[in-house]
Amino acid sequence: MFLMNNIIYEQKRIHLSELDEYLASRFLDKQSALRFTMSRNDLQGYVTIKQEKNEQEIEERGIDFELSPSEYQSLNSINILDFTNQTIYTSSAYEFFDFMLMYFYYLEYLVDFTGSSWRVKILGFKEVK
Repeated sequence: MFLMNNIIYEQKRIHLSELDEYLASRFLDKQSALRFTMSRNDLQGYVTIKQEKNEQEIEERGIDFELSPSEYQSLNSINILDFTNQTIYTSSAYEFFDFMLMYFYYLEYLVDFTGSSWRVKILGFKEVK
């Protein structure tokens, strides 16, 4: 845990299913995007997440991320890099990052909440080999 500008930043291990609640708790007093790094710990769904200092904003233009069961069946037709070079809107941070961690074991990203959806911008990643 460390202190930066009177904000405590800590690395935390959480289950991915708790991600929406964890991120929401970080926005209680914030009006701008937050920056995080996340890495996959194991195949049981645990991740290490760490908030970092941020001075960037997320562009408003972007695409929606909502995977239906039929889309899960055709994952081979998805170009995963489409999700790393533009703003993504999603109603579930858990679903989006669960999907992304199938391809990447490390992500650096900005996130904010627009009132009805999460807005995410991937800044960096390391691919699963």
